[in-house]
Amino acid sequence: METGKNYTHTNVSIYQAIAEEAYAEMVQFDNENKRPKEDESDGWIITCDSNNTSLKKAMIVIIFTGMWLDALLHIQIMERCGEGTFKRLGRRKYEDKLKFLGVTDIALLTNVKKFRATRNELVHEKAFLDNAQIKIAQKEARLANEIMSQLQPFFCRNKATKSIQKDARSSRS
Repeated sequence: METGKNYTHTNVSIYQAIAEEAYAEMVQFDNENKRPKEDESDGWIITCDSNNTSLKKAMIVIIFTGMWLDALLHIQIMERCGEGTFKRLGRRKYEDKLKFLGVTDIALLTNVKKFRATRNELVHEKAFLDNAQIKIAQKEARLANEIMSQLQPFFCRNKATKSIQKDARSSRS
């Protein structure tokens, strides 16, 4: 991150755009590859995804949402409190940093905690250490997308972040 008096150069808008585009592609793929059951009962028939397209898109959403959140938290803490505070908070969990920045929504913080665990499991895979959980990547990607959407209004209060989000929107056009 390069900073000037009124300018912060960061990739946060790129991370956001990648996560949002991958999410939209995942949803589109999933919608195009399912059909109602022939007997009209609840549920869907999902076609085979032999290339794991949906899974790959979900993984991109999760990873880039984590990168976006890391970058956004870094920017917010640096702008509001300075480098010393950022270093002191350095390896704290997402939800701890969000609480420090004033986020108090318990449901959101709980979702961020779940997201953090999923992101860490994906990034730091330990194939032989079974945690007795099966996670569905698309469901976890939806959670990541919801977190991004829920956090944006909180950080929009900050002038610098508004310009970052404006850049993200224009980069998708």
